[in-house]
Amino acid sequence: MTGVDDRVFNSILWPDGRAVELRKEDPVCFVDLNIDQIIGSVVAPYKDYNLRPFFDTLAIDPDTVKYRQDIFRDLEKADVFACMYDFSIKMRDVHRYISGMDRLFEWQRQGWILDAALLYFGAMNDLAQRLAGAALNSDGLISLRNYVQKYVESESFRNKEDKANDIKKKLSAIRYEMSFGPSRVTVRKDKGRESYNGIIQEAFSKFRNGKKSAANKKRFSESSMNHVEAEVLALIARLFPEEFGELSAFCENNSSFIDPVVEVVYREIHFYLSYLEYISAVKKAGLEFCLPEICTDHDIYCLNSFDLALAHKALASSSKVVANDFQLSGGEKALVVTGPNNGGKTTFARSFGQAFFLFALGLPIPGSKARLFVPDNIYTHFEKSEDPENLMGKLEDDLVRMRKILYMATNRSIIIVNEMLSSTTLKDAIQIGTEIIGLIMRKNVLCVYVTFLDEFARLDGVVSMVSQVDPSSPDIRTFKIRRTDPNGLAYAKAIAEKYDLTYEKIMRRISG
Repeated sequence: MTGVDDRVFNSILWPDGRAVELRKEDPVCFVDLNIDQIIGSVVAPYKDYNLRPFFDTLAIDPDTVKYRQDIFRDLEKADVFACMYDFSIKMRDVHRYISGMDRLFEWQRQGWILDAALLYFGAMNDLAQRLAGAALNSDGLISLRNYVQKYVESESFRNKEDKANDIKKKLSAIRYEMSFGPSRVTVRKDKGRESYNGIIQEAFSKFRNGKKSAANKKRFSESSMNHVEAEVLALIARLFPEEFGELSAFCENNSSFIDPVVEVVYREIHFYLSYLEYISAVKKAGLEFCLPEICTDHDIYCLNSFDLALAHKALASSSKVVANDFQLSGGEKALVVTGPNNGGKTTFARSFGQAFFLFALGLPIPGSKARLFVPDNIYTHFEKSEDPENLMGKLEDDLVRMRKILYMATNRSIIIVNEMLSSTTLKDAIQIGTEIIGLIMRKNVLCVYVTFLDEFARLDGVVSMVSQVDPSSPDIRTFKIRRTDPNGLAYAKAIAEKYDLTYEKIMRRISG
């Protein structure tokens, strides 16, 4: 049996070193399911890392989903999370040095390369040490630990680190004198003569206004060095050719000192950290997240599911978030959701789609417990505004879109339809919708169909779910979606009775 140590490691997103082509644009379902809002908020604080393609690309296979889920489980441990978070901060500082070098003078730039390399070596040693002491269970982080340990113990790494430290020590030991004339600055090696720094500082101490003198010291490592300071530094380099020669050689030989795999991992770790950061506020509000059990059939469920995008908006307005359950088993494949308008039907459909999409990325999903299969794609058909340049009528456009979905969908796909066929007559809508649902079921595709037509909920083989109202006040929506027979007529009767609009009461008022 192949062990973790034997595997090729180059990613904490994709197991076994497999190469994956990332999507370059959002899937079509993003807008319909509000996933664009979720992912947009997740990646917004991390624009420099180009994380969007990671969230656009479904894992597709169960092995990759499990690989990522196990890493999330490890990151639930405070010491592991702190280790990876601190590594990301240290590497960010390294990259800040690297990204700011183009605007620097030559010797200053080389000093920055040396400092960035030392920061990098320190970050890698710290990562190796902390991972060695962590209780890891995921293949991904165990493989990373093994890779990092071998890397920092390699002769190449040690030689580079030792050389960098030696150069830094020699440069720090340099002492020099400066003298200033009317139009001339002279730099010479320190001859051990008395320093007047203390005397000058004492003489001018009364002008400091209580500020610490160190606050105004200028160092060559600062990015604000001007051309005069750069010339002084060049003179110092001429005085100490051996030390600065070693610096130049180090920079020339180590212009790309970051290991390629470490660079990949540094970017990928933000896939995990950014999402955990995004959901932390929702978790603090008491809503639950889980890592679903992975299955290969259509016996699925999710308890206390909710629309994550809506939950974030609700937190901002201190509104309550209503969670719902869904379950399909024993060959059930189609959920038909009916009930009053503005009763949470579309939100339920979105939460259903979000659960599967986030799960297919290996992410924790909204819910307390779940069992899901990994979909190959999620197709949505939501009402959209008419395009003036589209010469087709609304009904024809709906049917063309639906035909394309049915052609592409497989038995591992999910189809979510929201309020389709509103542009045609009731009779035609029932006939067309019945045929569409039948085609979906015959293709063995999991489907959620939101509709205002109760007739679809009474079709053979579908599961009826109904948006509920307050029994004592039918005009109040509870936003709970229950598995029950459709009751649209009963709801209409309750509303009519509340407002004295039943046939009997209207007739009494007319006759009276």
